[in-house]
Amino acid sequence: MAKLDEIINYLQGEGLMPRKDEDGDILFKYQMKNFIIFDTTDDEQYLQIALPGIYDVNEENLVEVLAACNSVSRSIKVAKAIVTGDNKSVWVVYESMLDTTPVYGDIIPRSLEILLAAQRSFYETING
Repeated sequence: MAKLDEIINYLQGEGLMPRKDEDGDILFKYQMKNFIIFDTTDDEQYLQIALPGIYDVNEENLVEVLAACNSVSRSIKVAKAIVTGDNKSVWVVYESMLDTTPVYGDIIPRSLEILLAAQRSFYETING
């Protein structure tokens, strides 16, 4: 995973007030939305950022939600829209491989905007 301390320093410098949770993941708010940067220590060059819980899933809307997720995942680069394992909510996730000297000031703002675009695309698709 990307170096968490460097990411935290970057986020603090941007005034985003990150904090680590009990799993070591970084939690922070951006544009009034909650984001998670996952601690994937098994792969130092892998960066995974999520915008969790953007839509509630139930038995009645599951097929429509899956179709909207598929549409977003096909149309937005490096973003996936997924239904959580418990089938209760939709998350959008940014995934990327980093080089050995990542510039977080370039990567993180763009990744957050991609996630927000994926959320908008999901809402547009699901609402027809």
